[in-house]
Amino acid sequence: MTSSSPGFFSADHSVYTITNMFPKRHLRNFLWNEHFIASIDQFGGGASWNRDNEIYSGACPVGESRLLFLRDKKDGMFWAANRNFFREPFDEFYTEVGQGFSLIVSCYKGLRLAYRIFIPRTGNVECWTVEIENVSVEPKEFSLFTYAASHLNTNPHPSFNHGEFDAELGGVLLSHHAFNTPKVWLNHFLASDIPPVAYETTNRRFQGVYGSIPMPDAVQAGQLASESTSFDNNMALALQFDLSLAPGEKRQIHLLNGLVSNAKEAKEMAHRLLKQGGLDAELSAVEERAKSAIDKVFIQTPDAEINALVNVWLKRQIDLGKTWARTYTRGFRDIMQDSTAFMPLDPKTAAEKIKYCLAYQRADGNPLRQWEPTDLHPYRDGAVWLILAVATYLKETGCFDLLNDIEPYYESQETGTVLEHCQRGMRFLLDNLGPHGLCLWGGGDWNDAINNAGLQGRGESVWLTQATVVAAREFVCLLKRLGDSAQAEAISLQADALAKNLQQQAWEKDHFICGFTDWDEKVGSYDNAEAQIFLNMQTWAVLSGTAADGSALMDFVERELVTPWGYVLNKPCFTRQDDHIGRNTYYEKGCYENGSVYNHGGTFKIAADCLLGRGELAYQTVKMMLSTNPANPAEHSGVEPYAVSNMYLGPENPWRAGEAIMSWVTGTAGWLFRSITEYMLGVQADYDGLALKPCLSSQWREVSIRREYRGAVYLIEIKNPSGLQTGALTIVVDGQALSGNILPVFNDGQEHHVTVTLEPV
Repeated sequence: MTSSSPGFFSADHSVYTITNMFPKRHLRNFLWNEHFIASIDQFGGGASWNRDNEIYSGACPVGESRLLFLRDKKDGMFWAANRNFFREPFDEFYTEVGQGFSLIVSCYKGLRLAYRIFIPRTGNVECWTVEIENVSVEPKEFSLFTYAASHLNTNPHPSFNHGEFDAELGGVLLSHHAFNTPKVWLNHFLASDIPPVAYETTNRRFQGVYGSIPMPDAVQAGQLASESTSFDNNMALALQFDLSLAPGEKRQIHLLNGLVSNAKEAKEMAHRLLKQGGLDAELSAVEERAKSAIDKVFIQTPDAEINALVNVWLKRQIDLGKTWARTYTRGFRDIMQDSTAFMPLDPKTAAEKIKYCLAYQRADGNPLRQWEPTDLHPYRDGAVWLILAVATYLKETGCFDLLNDIEPYYESQETGTVLEHCQRGMRFLLDNLGPHGLCLWGGGDWNDAINNAGLQGRGESVWLTQATVVAAREFVCLLKRLGDSAQAEAISLQADALAKNLQQQAWEKDHFICGFTDWDEKVGSYDNAEAQIFLNMQTWAVLSGTAADGSALMDFVERELVTPWGYVLNKPCFTRQDDHIGRNTYYEKGCYENGSVYNHGGTFKIAADCLLGRGELAYQTVKMMLSTNPANPAEHSGVEPYAVSNMYLGPENPWRAGEAIMSWVTGTAGWLFRSITEYMLGVQADYDGLALKPCLSSQWREVSIRREYRGAVYLIEIKNPSGLQTGALTIVVDGQALSGNILPVFNDGQEHHVTVTLEPV
């Protein structure tokens, strides 16, 4: 790690310890199950919420939402042990970010506190464990105050609010009993496994009317009021524990902070999880589930940071994406891309996510962009990701039964098999073309910020056309497997026609333009004063095979779009608002799709580089994205070393260039995982086995990958004695030479040793 790093990885890379607790920005961790999620920072602050069609039903709001105060009874001194508001000289202060948990540790005035937070496998609840140790040489008498802010205060009209202590629950219960409300999770509780000596239900008394959260009136006084509240839009949950510890003695308290539909549910949850050993057993199960993905695909390269990300943290980030999409909404494109990346880790779950999304595909074949909340704006790229995800599942498992599963269409009485859903998606893409013979733009494609260029039904997207060629050729391969040669031939001819139209209509001098608006205006052209060049049209020209000279095109990308911390999505930035294009032109320079270093787009470039045999450039592109990039280190960018960012603000931004403002919730993770494992190391699932197509950095003389595939384990060593990027492959499987580059399907539950040697052609 570099000197600017905020911490370090454990030996097995499964835990990252944040040692600089006050970095440039808050460092996030996500904790979740299928229905409940928490986004917390290194102090434990941040929001948690439920997804059951109640995107705003939360336990904790954003901000100082979880606090633990310690108060010494001898001198009355107190401090927020997990927050350290006043930067006191703590003897220890760090956070461990683990697989499904965060552990915040502080030590001050002879008291060492460890605060662990995780989300169990089911339930709308956070599990807290607080362990306090007396590390001094004298007995300690002190009070612990556990505090949780409440999202119920955001519900309308405080006259519906009530807060009280429930002895059977062992904690505080806040309730909102509004008339005729559609919401369910309107009870918020904080319960513990040992009886508190006092409690509080409102910030009016805890913080005080004129007090502050860093110095709450009640903590200063050393006593919570133990009173109920009503007609209150400033409710909170707080419990007080008075403790005595001899030198070296420890004490643990387990707590639950959660949402329930009624008090009975809270009590049942507390009884189940707060029983002796309950939280420890649950955390073990959560960790085991997270770690189960590690061995499925495990790489060893000369680059320790890449190993840590691929083997552990990108998988965690992909898991978040396929479960929660972008956390604030469910997106068809997002879940499909992340499920595709998750396929080798858990194909069964990935298939379930694919089928879940099909209920949001319209009967005309075009899926919704997103739901929860629903967005009906007519984006048009969803079917591309559906076809690629389904094909990936079939190649991973060899199980074609998925194609026969019947799923509904969105707001339609019709249903269709998964294959029919794919066929309708393919037809939607191929049959809706504009005057230049390219796919209609509609309300946007992958770049959903160009959301106004095609709403009148004439604008055309170059990227969507390229992506449609990719999807069509993938679908043709599937149809041939199914014996449908007639349909395969028809779609192949249409894909060839699209490729020809791209070369004739969208090529301009040295690059592909972005598209044509409803007014037949070019976007991404030298005819434009701004945004003359876009990245994705160049990379996908290579991915789709529609570039006449892919190497020359990618050389152009290297000249025009590179920055010290990655590749900008477009250049130069828009500075004038243009309603013929849309939201993209309204962003500040260097922000989001307007000239940022958009890492998601950069991962497409890595794949394109590898298809062209440019392994060194692929590797350099990966390194640019990471927190250890010396040109944009974590000290400046603020990115978490254990997560990748959707973007860095671009160089045209005069104020915050290089900063990472959107980590974790990004398709970058899935595509980076695939770019490294499938394109750089070159191990790709195919219909007849694992295909080997490595494209390495010349610095990598030996790499390995452990890959579970169709009931067997493949231990693959790739040797590169001559420092090549690509070359002829000599492959030996279990001591026997293999002709071709497809490893056979063994399905025998055994390990198989594969040695691959790159040799000059």
